Amino acid sequence: MTPIPSSYKPWIILSLVILVGALILFAVDVTAGFLYFEHATPLWVIVLGVVAVLGVAAGFGGFFLLMLLAGWTASRESRRVQILKAGERA
Repeated sequence: MTPIPSSYKPWIILSLVILVGALILFAVDVTAGFLYFEHATPLWVIVLGVVAVLGVAAGFGGFFLLMLLAGWTASRESRRVQILKAGERA
């Protein structure tokens, strides 16, 4: 089994940072929603909730696509064969 290529690692980190940031933003939004529960919910709470949900979707989507691409690349590499001439050793 081959590890994830080094070129994917910054993108994986970025995807996970977006995901964790969006989850923190969502927790702040839920807290603000409970604070304004008895009053009309301000527009910024609604906008913050929409941004948080889009961030969670982007984080999970990006991470899923990166893992899919890494798996496809690893699968392609595992099927590659090396042809040796007669008498050669690997």
